[in-house]
Amino acid sequence: MSTKLTLKCPVRGILKASKKSKDGLTPTEEYYRVEAIKYLVEELDYPVDHIKIEPVVKKFGNGGRNSFRSDFAVLDVPIDSIDTNDVDTLLSHAILLCEVKRDNAKSDYVKHTQVQPMLDFSKRDDCIGLYWDNVEQRVFWQEIEGGTRGTLEGPLSFLPEYGIQIKTKPLTFADTAPSDSLLDVFERIENILHQASFDHEKRYEIILQLLLAKIFDEHAHATRPDTEVGIQDYSAIGTPSNTALNKFNKILAKAVTFYEKHLPNPIESSIPVSGDTLLDVLRILAPVRITHSKRDIVQTFYMKFAKHMYKWDLAQFFTPTEVTDFIVKLANPQFGEHVCDPACGSADFLVAAFHIGREFNPGYADCVWGVDNSANAVQVSVLNMVLNGDGKTNIQKADSLETVEDSLSRYDIMLCNPPFGKKIIEKRKSVLRHFDLGYEWSLSENGLQKSSKLLDSQESGLLFVEVCLKQARPNGRIGIILPNGYLGNRSHRYQVFREWLLTHARLAGICSFPRFTFKASGADVSASVLFLEKKSKPSSPADDDYQFFVEMIEKVGCEAGNKKAAPTYVRNPDDGSFIVDDDGDYIVDSDFEAAINRIRASGATECFDWLTEGQSPADGFEGWSIDIKEVYSDPDLTIDPKRYSRKVRHLRDGIAKHDHLVLGDIVDFIDEKKTSGGAAVRTVPSRDYFYVELSDIGFGDFNSNKLKGWELPSRARHFAESGDIYFGSIWGSAVKWCFIGQGYDSHVVTNGCHRCRIKPEFEHHLIDLLAYMNTEGWGVQMRSFARGSDGLAEISRDDAKKVIIPIIRNDSVRKELDGYVENLKRGRVTIKSAVSGLIESGDWQIDEPEKRPSHIVLV
Repeated sequence: MSTKLTLKCPVRGILKASKKSKDGLTPTEEYYRVEAIKYLVEELDYPVDHIKIEPVVKKFGNGGRNSFRSDFAVLDVPIDSIDTNDVDTLLSHAILLCEVKRDNAKSDYVKHTQVQPMLDFSKRDDCIGLYWDNVEQRVFWQEIEGGTRGTLEGPLSFLPEYGIQIKTKPLTFADTAPSDSLLDVFERIENILHQASFDHEKRYEIILQLLLAKIFDEHAHATRPDTEVGIQDYSAIGTPSNTALNKFNKILAKAVTFYEKHLPNPIESSIPVSGDTLLDVLRILAPVRITHSKRDIVQTFYMKFAKHMYKWDLAQFFTPTEVTDFIVKLANPQFGEHVCDPACGSADFLVAAFHIGREFNPGYADCVWGVDNSANAVQVSVLNMVLNGDGKTNIQKADSLETVEDSLSRYDIMLCNPPFGKKIIEKRKSVLRHFDLGYEWSLSENGLQKSSKLLDSQESGLLFVEVCLKQARPNGRIGIILPNGYLGNRSHRYQVFREWLLTHARLAGICSFPRFTFKASGADVSASVLFLEKKSKPSSPADDDYQFFVEMIEKVGCEAGNKKAAPTYVRNPDDGSFIVDDDGDYIVDSDFEAAINRIRASGATECFDWLTEGQSPADGFEGWSIDIKEVYSDPDLTIDPKRYSRKVRHLRDGIAKHDHLVLGDIVDFIDEKKTSGGAAVRTVPSRDYFYVELSDIGFGDFNSNKLKGWELPSRARHFAESGDIYFGSIWGSAVKWCFIGQGYDSHVVTNGCHRCRIKPEFEHHLIDLLAYMNTEGWGVQMRSFARGSDGLAEISRDDAKKVIIPIIRNDSVRKELDGYVENLKRGRVTIKSAVSGLIESGDWQIDEPEKRPSHIVLV
């Protein structure tokens, strides 16, 4: 796989940094060199035409064969006005020489052997040395004191604007800057503590002290950005080590008093390091601004730090950052609106809401609330909020199901990724009696009828939906992640749930995620997020008249399907290089931003104005929405987004505009363990059978294993006859099919398939059916009808009957395919390759949708 970077350098323009370029730079070093140049040009007004890339600053050896290069130099004149190949001439004009490294591992060695010698080579007293890596950006200069030349060092904030002399000054809040990698920053700090002989456990206790003091100090100065911060790069401003230690401990003591009531363990108010070690640490930490670092950077650090500090595996609490940001952006919190997550886990929703809310309200932490019944979850939530800049943490340990009545109609927005699944249930009668969904219900033509009988148990995920609706204000909004089984399964429990839900809330929209999106947290399901608006009072869904949006996310910005959930980034399609934005950051490869723009352009915004409140519409996006009456006209009240998606609707509507067939009209479905005539079939234990597993079925072809009747598994349900058509009846195998031709007596097929036969009067359309079963259009329709939340989501017979099949009107195509169909009837060859060839050549012009980019995409 390509590891190139596509970079935009102010001096050289667009760059493609290969894995190993001629000068030995790796892509990350080239990246940091571009970052350093951009900082000088964009922040400090250094002229682009004064910058020389990779100048020689010293020649060694016989005839100057060996040379010492700087990554770049800034001159006091344009580079084309002098001979930059002449070292003495270049150095007489060099006012800055820079050395770039891709990591901080040998920073002290590089500063001593490369940066400081460059200053010695310089011919100017005002020349500045600049060191830049993934952790540190340090400035060096020389001064003469008492007749002796000495080299001084300070943070990047010492670097002056072009043409101005360097001077030392204490750091202000405005001088600090978010880091590209807090993980790298604190790994460097941990190394310093390790060198100071602190063991692993003690190092992380000290790091927590450093974090709390630094975050507290940032909060104290955030509203006074031009005042000196308390935590300084003390060595750069000449503060003695003992004085620095005393100053730091005073800040730490205040931070401990402020934060300790939120944290799980007591924190010492004095840091157990020497003054010299603290000076080394603060060279790294003081210039960094933690509270305004990007979400993903804080998240990466937080996941590792909390795991080491508290020995907790956060995966069980984690919801992907891209997902939570997307949901919160669509929920669209406004000034003064209170947001609550009643099962907050690691506070991912709350962090997202806090980041968005503080853009218009610096005190938005007062509006963010969280509850969880796990002490560990509360503790990691508090830490997460603190690291992200929350100075006041409204998170408490409580059981939201048990205390649901304590916060009725209290919050403007409810956000939740609840614990769900058939095994996660609530049995306490004292809890169930507080919920409508804790009782038995009946469904009739007159609607829902609640009985007085409590259920023995109810799924916690369903009860959390009711928690959100109970605690939202009238007309408040809810964003909640639910497994697709809740939205489409036809069992009584889920039909009651959907009817109850649409009675108490208006459905603003649904957005599905690919399967495995939540695998990192142990949820191996297909799930969607529902956006709801609480009705001011319950009313029959039959009376509702509005549009709701439907979106299908395919790319979530991380590797769905494995527990690492590593981020994925946009690549140049021509060479695979990573593309960075104008800020030099990788661009997360996800559909979320485009989906938000489409949603805000959909018909749903006419019915739910909060979707666009305070937002500027983006041009060029076409929205997609569905009339809620379509849901209510479905006897199952299905709200699974797959079947309402633009992709599926466009496909089916496109086929329906031309000559077409409906599967249920042209085939007869055969029950399990029945003959095509309807007679029962019994297994003979001593007889030889040929068993066909789901994995044995391909695209028209199949394999089998010879078994005695007594060896057949219980799932061997279909006793095949010549002329049978089998196709997968579950989401994960929807495109599998086979035709039973002549000579396959005694074959038995698994129950993971539907069995059907073409009706005699439609025999001439067998070509149309078998050909279409080889297309992506067949797969899209079948997958869209699957009901459930995992790879075994069922495509019911009733749903399969709705598949629309185009009639082939091209005689030459029919003629070519006819030979394959006849061979299938005789028990030979497959039709798949013929169909693919005809579509690719354009001979069979069919409305064929794009293939899924991955097997985890739902349709």
